[in-house]
Amino acid sequence: MKSPLNVVVCAPIMGSDLDPVRAVDPSVNVIDGNAIFTAYNRARQAKDAAAIESTDREMRELLAQADVLCMMHPMLKQVVPLAPRMQWLHHTQAGVSNLWSSDVWEAEQVVITSGRGHVRPTAMAEYCVAAALMFARGLYDGYLDKPGGKLDRSHYESLRIEGATMGVIGLGGIGSEVARLSKALGMRVVATRRSVTSPQQNVEGVDLLLPASELKQLAGESDFIAVCTQLTQETLHFLDASFFAATTKRPVLANVSRGEAIDEDALIAALDEGKLRGAVLDVFDGEMDGKAPRPEFFSYPNVILTPHVSAAGASSDTAIIDLFCENLRRFIKGEELLNVVDRARGY
Repeated sequence: MKSPLNVVVCAPIMGSDLDPVRAVDPSVNVIDGNAIFTAYNRARQAKDAAAIESTDREMRELLAQADVLCMMHPMLKQVVPLAPRMQWLHHTQAGVSNLWSSDVWEAEQVVITSGRGHVRPTAMAEYCVAAALMFARGLYDGYLDKPGGKLDRSHYESLRIEGATMGVIGLGGIGSEVARLSKALGMRVVATRRSVTSPQQNVEGVDLLLPASELKQLAGESDFIAVCTQLTQETLHFLDASFFAATTKRPVLANVSRGEAIDEDALIAALDEGKLRGAVLDVFDGEMDGKAPRPEFFSYPNVILTPHVSAAGASSDTAIIDLFCENLRRFIKGEELLNVVDRARGY
């Protein structure tokens, strides 16, 4: 291993205090690139030619030093030729689908790790449970009544949370927290996990754990559905017309995964056909690339859109920096890293 080891951090999500990273090993040279990374992205958003030229030069100089690179979204499209010393990239996001368009994804000599399971899973789980509560306990109906200036009990569709079924698509870090909070409210939980090969009862904190191939069973049994899966080639648009056709209880769908997990044409058709009571979308197709939501979504009163904020409001971000510090310690000692991305599986 080269000495000194240069660790470049371009991840403002980890906070302004990088002393915990420095404390891992005093011999490591930790380079705070957060200001340059932020300015680089702002220049491109503003399409400021002079700022783009200046920040591009600064970013190139920064990456040229990196043996280890810690970078959050948005991931640069071209990194490998600019960081010839790079051995390991840590991406702070839980999902790595936004790395597919970066040259790092094809650079097999670079180990990639992710923040999977450490990026505010409880906050994101609260978002999914809040979506269920909003539609189940009359809050959505009250929201509909407000513009008219009077209350009308005739359209209220209240549902007891206790005894209802929460479907969790992807029982990983976030999905497990959705299950825990749902169980605390007295709900039955049905979940899917890719590694499961047959249905299992009362395991992993859920009442029924299904293989990923049994999505239609989950759809048919659920009053609420939380989409928490990783986006891979297998899960791209896998919530399609056949999935929505399998719903029987007009569930409320909440998506905190990636917008591309849902076939949005099929989602719109399901809304038109009354197959869903509502949809709460923190993500949408193309959102990670800066695209706007489909205009149709704004016309549905029972579709709630938020700008990727389900992880916001967490009391502490220590889990994000703690994971990187533990992996840095392991990297220095030549030990196996946590959350190594399997490029073939996509996460």
